[in-house]
Amino acid sequence: MSTADILDALGRHDDDKPVSLRQIQRDLRSIEEAGVPLTVSTDGRIKLYAIPKHARITPPLNIEENELLSLHVLKGALASYTNTRVERDVRRLLEKLERVVPGTVFVHEEIASDVSPGRYATAVSDVAMENIIEAIVDPHWDRVTYRSVQAQTPKMFVVSFCRLINHAGRLYVAAWHPVHRQYITLAADRIDHVERANDITMPLHVFSQRKYLSGRFGIYDGAVTKITLRIDAEAADFFMSREWHPSQTFTARRGGRVDLTLVAPLSPELVSWVVGWADVVEIKTPKKLLEMCQAKVARLQE
Repeated sequence: MSTADILDALGRHDDDKPVSLRQIQRDLRSIEEAGVPLTVSTDGRIKLYAIPKHARITPPLNIEENELLSLHVLKGALASYTNTRVERDVRRLLEKLERVVPGTVFVHEEIASDVSPGRYATAVSDVAMENIIEAIVDPHWDRVTYRSVQAQTPKMFVVSFCRLINHAGRLYVAAWHPVHRQYITLAADRIDHVERANDITMPLHVFSQRKYLSGRFGIYDGAVTKITLRIDAEAADFFMSREWHPSQTFTARRGGRVDLTLVAPLSPELVSWVVGWADVVEIKTPKKLLEMCQAKVARLQE
């Protein structure tokens, strides 16, 4: 439209105040200065103005004080990202937002903290973190160089990164291993190098969180088996109010007790978890779990 076209269109609105040609010209300049992609073409000596049909126009940033405070709380909960690029990026984002937030929000001290014992202190390299996040956002195959605890030397293999996993104060990455056709969990701080595998053309695996969790208790995987634990009455409400595993079911028993049934691997983490609840939990099945817990307690007694 030309400025004359705009003037004519606005003039047909009887309930609006009259608009001058000079006002329209000023508004077009303001629109362009605001970052709206205004294009100009000519028809003879007439200038025609247009905004592309698929242009993305960013609305003004409107931040409320409670939203900024919530971000401060969230930052305090990201303990597994300490000393990573993610933590530094969040801090920079907060500094930028604090300049535009209405009113006054100055947080000189943290308002949320993670006090879980045993939080891992080893940092993840910035390059590895950037490549991992990119691979999750834009799924593709990557070659990973990884230092496992068991191996003497780093190993290289192809994976598709699926999710970042925060577990017991350490950052892990869930990935699909196409050769073994199963999910694996990698400690992010033990990833030495990530390189996009453009030569791999096989179809990408679609991540299923339920499938990933169903073969694990925590991050440890293994052959799954049916597990039944009898929970004492005084702890029944506590156990039933939490999700311990995707497969969990509860069955009421006499005296207020409940049976918790899981289909999960007999992993070291499961054994430690059951032993930790030994004062309110009785192992019904399998017998092997009972033996593993007894061995752990016996080792402690030694």
